Amino acid sequence: MSLLQSLGRWLRLDAFPLERYRDRFIERLSMLATLILSPFVVYQLSRQEWLLAAVIVFAQVVMLTDGLAARRGTKPPVPYELAGCALAAAMCVSSWLQGVVALFWAFPIVLVYYMTMRRGTALLLTTLLVLAVGSIAGWNVGAPIAARLVASLVFTAIIAGALLNVMEDQQQALERQAITDALTGAFNRRHFDAELSRIEAGGRAFKESTLLSLDIDHFKRINDTHGHAAGDEVLRRVAEEIVTRKRLDDVLFRTGGEEFMLLLPGTGAEEALILAEALRKLIEQAQLLPEEHVTVSIGVAAHLPGEGLGEWAKRSDAALYEAKRQGRNRVVSAPGASRASSV
Repeated sequence: MSLLQSLGRWLRLDAFPLERYRDRFIERLSMLATLILSPFVVYQLSRQEWLLAAVIVFAQVVMLTDGLAARRGTKPPVPYELAGCALAAAMCVSSWLQGVVALFWAFPIVLVYYMTMRRGTALLLTTLLVLAVGSIAGWNVGAPIAARLVASLVFTAIIAGALLNVMEDQQQALERQAITDALTGAFNRRHFDAELSRIEAGGRAFKESTLLSLDIDHFKRINDTHGHAAGDEVLRRVAEEIVTRKRLDDVLFRTGGEEFMLLLPGTGAEEALILAEALRKLIEQAQLLPEEHVTVSIGVAAHLPGEGLGEWAKRSDAALYEAKRQGRNRVVSAPGASRASSV
């Protein structure tokens, strides 16, 4: 990966790998912050530093209010972006009252930004915070120390971004592993069910969409004759052949031992039959085993108006079983969609 690509990856402004954990983090952070800051409030009150004590209490109230909302699972009274600005403002007021020592709170504030906000928002607020810290430190202790403070703050933000990249990569890898068949690289049955349910729940119609059910013919004989390693290789090669022929929007799933489903969005029955026949011929001619043709049977079912997911999948499977019954190595269309086609 080039330096430019790495920089672009780090600057993915919409990335937010910790979004699902944000409320839990806010809840616990607010409780801990309240406990940690309370001795500072008591200390400032003992010195009769009323304004400084009020600033610390203000920061506690902002965090505690959002923390309690996160605990209840309700919308935060103070938006997290506004709460981040409030924390920075409290730090700046504290530095005005007690000097540059208050600027050390900028470091945990940067971490809070990156753990509770999208990358772009965190980067914007961190930039403003760095400018504020540099200006205040430069005014109070001079440019050399201010430069060191700014550099260490920027480095903290870089580390936070790098850690989030690692977390996002691991999260994506786990998500892919959960929905992908390890042998063929196709999506698994769980993702097939989830994907159709997601589309249906989102109110998106299956208009002009078609399902293909594909089954490798005589697969048990392949395993018994050539061994399971050869059978696994056939499964991988069949999936590869399908991927080379399918369109960009088509989605391949492995739904059983030797069975695959191909979802064709925006595709009617006639076009799906043409694609299915092309797939059948492609696999037959691919020479997946030495001196033996591997063939597939394919059932085609175009979605019917008002049809549920279960009925749609059953019609596709029924067409597949009919292709098997008719002698295998053929394409059959489910009733109600189009005329059957076979070799």
